[in-house]
Amino acid sequence: MNNLKEQIQIARDEREIGDANKALELFLKIDESKLEPDQRFYYIAELGLTYWHVKKFDEAKNTFEKLKALAEKHGNKSYEAVALRHLSRPEFNENDPDSAVECALEARKLAHSEKREDLVWFDHGVVTAMMFKGTSIEEIEKWFELEAEDLYNISRKTKDEIAKWVWTTGLLMDRAKVYDTKSDLYVALLIAEHFSLARRKEQIETLLKEFETK
Repeated sequence: MNNLKEQIQIARDEREIGDANKALELFLKIDESKLEPDQRFYYIAELGLTYWHVKKFDEAKNTFEKLKALAEKHGNKSYEAVALRHLSRPEFNENDPDSAVECALEARKLAHSEKREDLVWFDHGVVTAMMFKGTSIEEIEKWFELEAEDLYNISRKTKDEIAKWVWTTGLLMDRAKVYDTKSDLYVALLIAEHFSLARRKEQIETLLKEFETK
């Protein structure tokens, strides 16, 4: 089982600092049936996110719905929160931004009640959904403040350096979009390059190109 846990971590790290398509191959080589229950929840969530990163959105949505159903079946509210957080993504709610916000808020509520230590990631989900809906800047700013506070709190505890800096750059990217400024993007790019966050670097560079065409 430890070997399988290591395989999942290697695939996850490959997605964040290497090649997302290679990461997907690594995930698909893992035998899900041999995973322990907690490992299985984690595996499905990371597989779905990898599908999302390579823009296989149908496969990603199906995987997150599978995670939600499995979490509900086993009464695992923590991973139900994870599934809802992913299902709130704009790619899965193109014609229903209200549903995206509701889903993100429910995910954050569950995550808080389950005392998850990655609340900042759920805050980010709410901000993303609100931006997608076109919520007022004043309301989004309240969530920026909460997200920054949660980010600081988790930074003092987590040993997951990749996740910490992925969350930090995510906050900076959202601020750049809301305030229509490149300054936060360059700070995010500095962090992404320093910690070799390949996926984030790609996303930030795409946003910078969009600014150039305005």
